[in-house]
Amino acid sequence: MGTTRRKLLAGLGLTVVAASIAGYGLGSGAFYPSKPAAVGAALPKMDTSQAQYTCSMHPQVLQDHAGNCPICNMALVRTNSGETVKHAEMMHVDGATQKRMGLQLATASVTEINRSIHAFASISADESTTVSVNPKVEGFLRRLHVQGVGQPVHRGQVLYEIYSPELQQRQREYIDLLARKDGLLGDSMTIVSSNAAMVGSLSKEKFRARERLIAADMSVELVDQLEKTRRVIDVVAVRAAHDGVVTVLGMHEGNYVNPMQQILAYADYSVVWAEVALYPDQLEWIRNGDHMLFRSGLDKTMTQTGKVNTGTLQIDPATRTAKLRLSLSNPHGAFRPGAYADVDIQSNAKRSLTIPRDAVIRTGHGDFVVVAEAGEHFRSARIQLGIESSEMVAVQSGLKPGDQVAVNGQFLLDGAASMQALQARLDSNAPAKTMTASPKPAAMHDHAMMGMQP
Repeated sequence: MGTTRRKLLAGLGLTVVAASIAGYGLGSGAFYPSKPAAVGAALPKMDTSQAQYTCSMHPQVLQDHAGNCPICNMALVRTNSGETVKHAEMMHVDGATQKRMGLQLATASVTEINRSIHAFASISADESTTVSVNPKVEGFLRRLHVQGVGQPVHRGQVLYEIYSPELQQRQREYIDLLARKDGLLGDSMTIVSSNAAMVGSLSKEKFRARERLIAADMSVELVDQLEKTRRVIDVVAVRAAHDGVVTVLGMHEGNYVNPMQQILAYADYSVVWAEVALYPDQLEWIRNGDHMLFRSGLDKTMTQTGKVNTGTLQIDPATRTAKLRLSLSNPHGAFRPGAYADVDIQSNAKRSLTIPRDAVIRTGHGDFVVVAEAGEHFRSARIQLGIESSEMVAVQSGLKPGDQVAVNGQFLLDGAASMQALQARLDSNAPAKTMTASPKPAAMHDHAMMGMQP
């Protein structure tokens, strides 16, 4: 008897709970229609042909007048011919939240843009301007006027002084030719007809002897001094033929030298070579004639310009990197051989749809932007990028002129949109909810009573 009473009380309790659930469903409107229907009877289908407004977040909400979504309280959007506008990846952010996020928008517009490639260049001396200084005769270095590599030299500056018995002998021979010519001419310096042929021969020999002295690094001034004084110059000073910077110093004072030995070398740094290192992803954007801007690594205020010459391009087959070589003017000496320079290569300007570079979200799956839509809605859009400058980037597809994209706070919006898209996919994979009538309380009572049977 006690067991039967306990079962009876449990059955009554289940009946009350079932009746409460049914009442909640009827009162809250979670089940349609509002009036009880027969068990298993399906609701009549909603006529969506007249529906003109829907929620972009909950496309199942349809109504024929404007208003707010009963689920998320978002403003409803208008549809065409009753079709639902589904924006599974759109999200709504009110104005107050946008201000707290510091959200900033930029408009996609068609402007001129050129690709900017940043690279580095190594500076080297122009080999064509290098002067190797070798003695033309044997002798001893009496004095060296160059202290070391890197010292600038100027045209006409004394480089070294040499004591050469060989050069002294050449001077004596030249003085003898001058004396013989003077003897044939006589005191009146008039040519006797019988000596005319000999004087002509001596003049030719004098010219050859003078050229030999000049070829032995005696300056024209020293040769003129020798003709005037008729005295041998024991120590001859050798001067620089051009401006430059000393690159090699191989001898010291007191060394015995000959024409086979290099005393020093200097190069003119007014023109240098710049070798620009480029990588494979940069090579595809390089075109012949592109503008190049060089900035000295020693003095950032000094710049120089040039143009790309693809004829000098050399590719390393091992690393696939390339070197672009060009001659660079260096009037102020800011581009020193051995140093580096910053290089910006600007491609030819093109008119393209552009947005700020800060607006692009770069991922391993592609490039994205967050686009602002009407009604404080945002969506994530995949785009295809074109050429880039230091501040702007060209968009080949994914946007149209006039679209507004987020340039600040877009990572928060994109993360929220991704979570929302994930939730939408999970919801789409879940079993669909059919809008059927709620079971009658009596039916639920029958099912509850079935649990009371022993």
